[in-house]
Amino acid sequence: MFVAISRANPRVEAKIDVKLLGGASNEVVVKTNLDVISDIRMTETYESASILGQKFDLPEAVKYSRELYITYLDDDVLVVRDASGTPEILVRNTM
Repeated sequence: MFVAISRANPRVEAKIDVKLLGGASNEVVVKTNLDVISDIRMTETYESASILGQKFDLPEAVKYSRELYITYLDDDVLVVRDASGTPEILVRNTM
């Protein structure tokens, strides 16, 4: 999985290659907004997805949103946890 975080919304773009029904590999792209609430808390809201080359904007009624808590941050590593405590570890790509 590759995750890009930028300054402008939608701030997050996550890409992953998946195989559907054992066929060829396809790229799935999900874009989310990331709003800063405090120094250690953010809200992530899913905005759109691209699957099989088709982009779908998510309707307001079904947009998934979650709070993220920054538990560790340095120049190369970001660790966030959601409300359930599940960690996500992101490592800076130097490419």
